[in-house]
Order: sequence, then C-alpha cells, then structure tokens
Amino acid sequence: MSEGHKSSGNYVRGLLMVAGSALCLSTSGVGLRIIESADGWQILFYRSLSMVALLACVLVVRENRNIFGRVKNLGFEDALLAIVLGTGFVAYVFALLNTTVANALFVFSAAPFFAATLGWVVLRERVPLRTWIAILVAMSGLGVMVGAGLMGGRAFGNLIALWLPVSYAISVVLVRRSKQPDMLLALLLAAIIATLITLVFIDDFSISRRDLGASIYLGVFQVGVGFILLMLGARFVPAAQVGLLALIEPVLGPIWAWLTVTEIPSNATLLGGFIILTAVGIDAAIAAYRAKKPSLRD
Repeated sequence: MSEGHKSSGNYVRGLLMVAGSALCLSTSGVGLRIIESADGWQILFYRSLSMVALLACVLVVRENRNIFGRVKNLGFEDALLAIVLGTGFVAYVFALLNTTVANALFVFSAAPFFAATLGWVVLRERVPLRTWIAILVAMSGLGVMVGAGLMGGRAFGNLIALWLPVSYAISVVLVRRSKQPDMLLALLLAAIIATLITLVFIDDFSISRRDLGASIYLGVFQVGVGFILLMLGARFVPAAQVGLLALIEPVLGPIWAWLTVTEIPSNATLLGGFIILTAVGIDAAIAAYRAKKPSLRD
C-alpha cells in the first residue's frame, strides 16, 4: 500500500467497508423478487434516479459549500470512472435479460482475476500467493454453486455480462490511484449516466407503488450504499482483495432470498457458498493480522 494507506486501522476499516459493500449489493435479488409488474428498464430508471438523489444528499452534507470546487476539479479519471460504472449498471440489466443468473454469476467471478491483474499492471501492487490461492479456491466454490446452470447457448448475454467484472476491476483501480478525497462525485455522475441511458428504453414511466418502493430500496440501499462503501473502502485495500471480497455478493444473495421470500437454496449453493466464504475469510484474517505485524512477509 502507498504511504497514506499503510495504517492498519485504515486497512481494517477498508476491509469492513468493502465487505459491507458486497453485503448491500447482495440484496438485489430480494428487491427484485417483490416486484409486481415493472420491467427491467423501469426498475433500472427509478433505481438509478433514487441513487442520484441519495448521492446528491450525501455530497451536500459532506462537502457543504465546497461541492462546486469539487466539480471544477473533476478530471479524466473521474469521467472515466463515471462512464465505466454507469455502463456497468446498465450492462447488469442487459445481461440478466439475455442470459441466466447462473451464467452472470459465473462471468462475474472473474472479477478477482481482473482486479488483481490491473492492480499489478497499473498500481504495481504485488499479489500475495495466499490471495491467489484464495481466489482459486473461491472460483471452485462458485463453480459448485452455478455449475448446473452454465452457458446453454446464451453467448450474447454472456458477452455483455463480461463487462461486469471488467468494469468492477477498472473502478477499483481508478479509486485506488485517485488523488481526489473520494470518488463520490464520479459515482454521482455514473448514476446520472445510467439514468439517462434508461430513458431511451422506457415506454411507460407509470409503475405501482410497490414496484416504486422496491426500486427506491434498490437505488438507495442496494446499489447506493453498496457503491458508496466501495468507493470509500477500496482506497485502503489492494485491488486483488477487493475483487475477492466482491464474491461475498453471490454467496449472500441466495441466503437473503431464503430468509425473506423462502426461496430455498440447493445443497450445491450452500456448499459452494461455504467454500467461498471460507477462502475470503481466511485471506482477510491473515491480511489483517499481517497489517499489524509489518515485519511478517507473505
């Protein structure tokens, strides 16, 4: 880590924020399960719009009168992050409309590899052997979870889904190399971009109160708080570990569905989830311990 990020307190706080981000993002299935009749584009529009409102409020509170100065200081990397994340939000919907959830999860599982590789190439972050082992073990766990539902001739949806791990990894690297105090303004721009893109695809803005409430929940808590925690926490955690922690999302998703809408997960899902959480937990625990013992080598 760079000099400003070496503190073990910041590192542990970053780990908790990134894990909290994955927890928030994992609740998308619960929100989508209670939708009555709204289609994907209507949900995405109101989700993105409510995310814009949340981020605008957060920035006003955090920045007070300095927000206009932050806007003037926006640079190329802020704009790039906004485009990458904004299109990633939209690609998520496109992918689910054109492939299975299992396929999308399997493709997203490449996030740790992309994050580790970009972190090494762009940031010169060395990836410890234990993290590579944890990534491989976690991949095997996700393979157990979704193996039965893979592929099935949905190449177009799988290709779109590939942008999910790529955009996630690029975002993590941009956050870690940014000189800005945070990347929340760029995240606001990403939500605005996603909102504008969805305008092209919506035929009817009228949805039920229940669907509107579910969409607002997704925008404020699931993707809003989820990505705010990611933007704030990823600055203190190596890119490879951020990508690995992201795999908590597909593990917790079926569990929330089980607890809230009685959607019982299969034995394969439970086994795969246990493998992933074990790999992620051991790597995070060792990393946190070593952060307090700088003399130890990986």
